[in-house]
Amino acid sequence: MNPSISLFRSLLREAKKVDNYNFRSYAIRRVKLGFQLNRNLAGHEAELALREGQENLDILRRQVVLGSLYPSVRSVMENSA
Repeated sequence: MNPSISLFRSLLREAKKVDNYNFRSYAIRRVKLGFQLNRNLAGHEAELALREGQENLDILRRQVVLGSLYPSVRSVMENSA
Protein backbone atom coordinates (compact mmCIF):
# COMPACT_ATOMS: atom_id res chain seq x y z
CA MET A 1 0.00 0.00 0.00
CA ASN A 2 1.15 3.52 -0.76
CA PRO A 3 2.76 5.08 2.37
CA SER A 4 0.79 8.30 1.98
CA ILE A 5 -2.53 6.43 1.87
CA SER A 6 -1.49 4.39 4.88
CA LEU A 7 -0.56 7.56 6.78
CA PHE A 8 -3.85 9.21 5.80
CA ARG A 9 -5.88 6.26 7.05
CA SER A 10 -3.87 6.07 10.28
CA LEU A 11 -4.35 9.78 10.93
CA LEU A 12 -8.09 9.55 10.34
CA ARG A 13 -8.36 6.47 12.54
CA GLU A 14 -6.57 8.23 15.40
CA ALA A 15 -8.53 11.46 14.89
CA LYS A 16 -11.79 9.55 15.31
CA LYS A 17 -10.60 8.33 18.72
CA VAL A 18 -10.28 11.85 20.17
CA ASP A 19 -12.67 12.20 23.11
CA ASN A 20 -13.73 15.85 22.78
CA TYR A 21 -16.19 16.57 19.95
CA ASN A 22 -14.61 19.90 18.94
CA PHE A 23 -11.05 18.56 18.91
CA ARG A 24 -12.17 15.44 17.04
CA SER A 25 -13.92 17.49 14.36
CA TYR A 26 -10.91 19.78 14.02
CA ALA A 27 -8.48 16.86 13.76
CA ILE A 28 -10.51 15.11 11.05
CA ARG A 29 -10.94 18.35 9.10
CA ARG A 30 -7.22 19.18 9.43
CA VAL A 31 -6.12 15.73 8.23
CA LYS A 32 -8.29 15.95 5.13
CA LEU A 33 -7.22 19.51 4.36
CA GLY A 34 -3.53 18.73 4.84
CA PHE A 35 -3.65 15.88 2.38
CA GLN A 36 -5.62 17.92 -0.15
CA LEU A 37 -3.05 20.73 0.00
CA ASN A 38 -0.11 18.34 -0.41
CA ARG A 39 -1.69 16.13 -3.06
CA ASN A 40 0.61 17.25 -5.89
CA LEU A 41 3.94 17.11 -4.06
CA ALA A 42 6.70 14.91 -5.44
CA GLY A 43 10.25 13.94 -4.61
CA HIS A 44 11.97 15.52 -1.64
CA GLU A 45 8.96 17.73 -0.78
CA ALA A 46 6.74 14.66 -0.57
CA GLU A 47 9.21 12.93 1.74
CA LEU A 48 9.28 15.97 4.01
CA ALA A 49 5.48 16.11 4.06
CA LEU A 50 5.28 12.40 4.94
CA ARG A 51 7.79 12.87 7.74
CA GLU A 52 5.77 15.80 9.08
CA GLY A 53 2.61 13.72 8.82
CA GLN A 54 4.22 10.91 10.80
CA GLU A 55 5.20 13.40 13.51
CA ASN A 56 1.61 14.67 13.57
CA LEU A 57 0.38 11.09 13.91
CA ASP A 58 2.62 10.61 16.95
CA ILE A 59 1.29 13.84 18.47
CA LEU A 60 -2.29 12.78 17.79
CA ARG A 61 -1.69 9.40 19.43
CA ARG A 62 -0.36 11.12 22.54
CA GLN A 63 -3.42 13.40 22.59
CA VAL A 64 -5.74 10.40 22.39
CA VAL A 65 -4.00 8.82 25.37
CA LEU A 66 -4.18 12.07 27.37
CA GLY A 67 -7.83 12.50 26.44
CA SER A 68 -8.63 9.02 27.69
CA LEU A 69 -6.94 9.79 31.02
CA TYR A 70 -9.07 12.92 31.51
CA PRO A 71 -12.42 12.29 29.81
CA SER A 72 -14.69 15.25 29.14
CA VAL A 73 -18.45 15.57 29.32
CA ARG A 74 -20.24 14.61 26.10
CA SER A 75 -21.22 17.55 23.92
CA VAL A 76 -24.80 18.41 23.00
CA MET A 77 -23.81 17.65 19.40
CA GLU A 78 -22.83 14.11 20.36
CA ASN A 79 -25.98 13.45 22.38
CA SER A 80 -28.28 14.32 19.47
CA ALA A 81 -26.47 11.99 17.04
